[in-house]
Amino acid sequence: MKEILVMRFSAIGDILLTTPLLTALKAQYPEARLTFLVKAQHKAFISACPQVDRIVEWNKNDTLWQVRKKLADVSRYDLIADLQSNLKSRVLSLLVGANEKRRYRKPYLNRILLVWLKKNRYHEKLRVTDRYFAALEGLLEKPVNPMVSLSRAKLPKALEKFVASPTTLIAPGARWMTKRWPAEYFASLASKILEKLPGQRIVWLGGPDEAETFTFLREHPYLKRHAKRMVFLQAELSVAQMAELADRVKVIVANDSGLMHLLSAAKTPLVALFLSTVEEFGFFPLGGNAEVLSARDIECRPCNHKGLAACPKLHFRCGRELTADQVYGTVAAHLQLHTDES
Repeated sequence: MKEILVMRFSAIGDILLTTPLLTALKAQYPEARLTFLVKAQHKAFISACPQVDRIVEWNKNDTLWQVRKKLADVSRYDLIADLQSNLKSRVLSLLVGANEKRRYRKPYLNRILLVWLKKNRYHEKLRVTDRYFAALEGLLEKPVNPMVSLSRAKLPKALEKFVASPTTLIAPGARWMTKRWPAEYFASLASKILEKLPGQRIVWLGGPDEAETFTFLREHPYLKRHAKRMVFLQAELSVAQMAELADRVKVIVANDSGLMHLLSAAKTPLVALFLSTVEEFGFFPLGGNAEVLSARDIECRPCNHKGLAACPKLHFRCGRELTADQVYGTVAAHLQLHTDES
């Protein structure tokens, strides 16, 4: 193969979960040029994948014909892998010539039955990455332990010095409210880490939408007295720098979010908090050092496969019944393991 086109327009986590497949494509077809089609606002995340040779951006106002024109420098692709699998991507696949066209198949029926009727028809917990590989069955071998693949970049000097001491990285944000563990619970978790583990430091990591949460945490009376042992990074690092930071810390705590998948590129133990969503949807983190924590016996869970702007039942039990003590116990076990090994 000489020309391969992979299409995944959004969202951040879904895009990052394509990178194990991109790595396998490059390994199996090293002479091929790998083109990735993505929405312009998500370009930075796939730009950090070293296996991608060319990125084609789908701008907000682009029509299908304009996007097709951007891809027209290749008269015919050897392979088109449609990992978006929606109406736009299917139509675009018809408009662009290729010797082989493959499409990721979404388990729509299973998803509907689980969300609306609470009937679990998922026979096994397959990651979305596994389903991506299934779309290319016969063309590509799946690695034994697929990992998110991102480049690394040097950290700012002050941050590099800060994380030279044992550090926990906490990412308290997520796009949807029902996927965000309450800020007061994060404050309680951080307080337990700082009080019970005197050698520990904390890096808070988030995007531009986390201003309110970061202000709450900075000013929280449990945490304010530990200000020198915390750093708040809100949209300050590049994707490659965030991956480097994830390598440097001892343990990571994150909501079910795109940032969680970015941080899973490291081999650092990762504790993922799943609230309104469940692992059956396939978005649990890659890597052997990741584990999922969630509240159990919540009959209305999952309420949606992506997350919602508010709890439909108004009680948010899936968030509030996962306690800070439970999460701290898991985090402390990882930190104690590091202490014992050192």
